[in-house]
Amino acid sequence: MPRAAVNGVELFYEIAPCGGAAGDEAPGDEWVVLLNGVAMSVAHWRPVVDRLPKRYRCLLHDFRGQSLSPDAPGKAGVRGLEDHVDDLVALMDAVGVAKAHIAGTSYGAEVALLFAIAHPERTASVVSIDGVSELDPLLKAAVEAWKAAALADPVVFYRATIPWNYSAGYLAANADALARREAAVAALPRSWFTSFAGLCDAFLRIDFTKDLARIGCPTLVVVAEHDILKGERFARIIADHVRGSVLRVIPGAGHAVVVERPAEVAAAVAEFLGGLPGQSPGAAR
Repeated sequence: MPRAAVNGVELFYEIAPCGGAAGDEAPGDEWVVLLNGVAMSVAHWRPVVDRLPKRYRCLLHDFRGQSLSPDAPGKAGVRGLEDHVDDLVALMDAVGVAKAHIAGTSYGAEVALLFAIAHPERTASVVSIDGVSELDPLLKAAVEAWKAAALADPVVFYRATIPWNYSAGYLAANADALARREAAVAALPRSWFTSFAGLCDAFLRIDFTKDLARIGCPTLVVVAEHDILKGERFARIIADHVRGSVLRVIPGAGHAVVVERPAEVAAAVAEFLGGLPGQSPGAAR
């Protein structure tokens, strides 16, 4: 597994060709960085990567404190989302990516937005999928409950997150897959849950709506229609504060839209990238 030593931690990362490109096909010449949600790993992105145009290649990684990038013994862990921004800069340097389209979902969307604010020279565009730039009491209470459940019991944790993450339709159609996922979560090491709690603490310090006006690159704001955790109200806050941004609603999906509707997510991102100046819209469809 490829790893990069950055800022005192080792990050697991992957470089993946888009569109299922393999064999003798030349890799794409433009980079898309895909940033995980708080409980994700890079594997969750593969159905999206396989559907993106072949002109792109993707850089993916597990954040410090996530699955394959665990906190190192004796380290302080994540202090804030800015740590992930700094890690991404170092990772891009390590693998030779000067500039990229930065896209993320949920926790990763917030890191993507902060990256665009802090490093405009390295951000070709930014895509926020079900992200926020501030908290409200309900979102804060939900994440605090997730943290408490993670520290108490793996199965309780998983079941507590389910209704927030998925649409009713997805829950009805995927009961067996969700049961298998519950068993996999229950088998995770205790360190996964303590690290998750640290990621929750970093998330609970989010408050950067006032800084969104500093984003000058093309911006796509995607939100799932039935996201009850970080829904359209939060998406509109972002879209209203980032000049020239585009808001896209994916119908029928819940918060975990990357899992529920990877084809629609890939299509939205591809259409957006294909419409940027200097791009070929036909290549992105």
